[in-house]
Amino acid sequence: MKKFRASDIVNFLDSFVSILAAIFFLTIIAYGVYCIWDSSQVYAAADASKYSDYKPSEDDSLSFEELRALNPDVFGWIEIYGTAIDYPLVQADTNDKYVNADVMGNYSLSGAIFLDSSKPKDFSDFASIIYGHHMEQNKMFGDIDLFADEDFFNSHKSGSLYYDDSMHELEIFSYVECDAYDELIYGDNEADRRQNFIDSIEKKSKYFRDIDLSVDDHIVILSTCDYSYTNGRMVILARIS
Repeated sequence: MKKFRASDIVNFLDSFVSILAAIFFLTIIAYGVYCIWDSSQVYAAADASKYSDYKPSEDDSLSFEELRALNPDVFGWIEIYGTAIDYPLVQADTNDKYVNADVMGNYSLSGAIFLDSSKPKDFSDFASIIYGHHMEQNKMFGDIDLFADEDFFNSHKSGSLYYDDSMHELEIFSYVECDAYDELIYGDNEADRRQNFIDSIEKKSKYFRDIDLSVDDHIVILSTCDYSYTNGRMVILARIS
């Protein structure tokens, strides 16, 4: 019977440890490659160009109707000029659905741009909230953070909102940094609270443009997360004209 010397055992253990280490590092590399691939898939799913063929126009909304046929939750389109925000609008019975579902209703970490479930699709309320994820690479509502720069805010004043088969202009008048429980931004701004909103929003704003708001106006609040602090939100506000 062959006798194993102590050096043979040491060499075997050394080789075994080396193999385990190689397997470990290869696993780490493989996981890193997978994470990069998975992240690229998430951002690709959030790219506005995916939906550009469906974008409505003043003279032809057939392509938009084709999108609505694919998902009846689609009802409008929002664009903020000078940014990559150029997406279909959806609305579900609750706000949970489109946090993790795309415009087609399929599961997606990037979600969709959606109107608060409590608001009418004709934007007849005084204030209507539209939500979207804050993503890098200019995806979804990631470009809202551009308005944190005063020069950008001052030079980007408008957008468009399509609903009820008509195109409407948006006049951007405020950029706000707040938390998710801010009553002025996320509370009920109907009826007797409208004037309070008008009186208070300039003070609340980091940047503000006086467009002579009135209680008869209709505004949209575009809201996304601010990850610099807990429950942080970045918001731009615009009047529908």
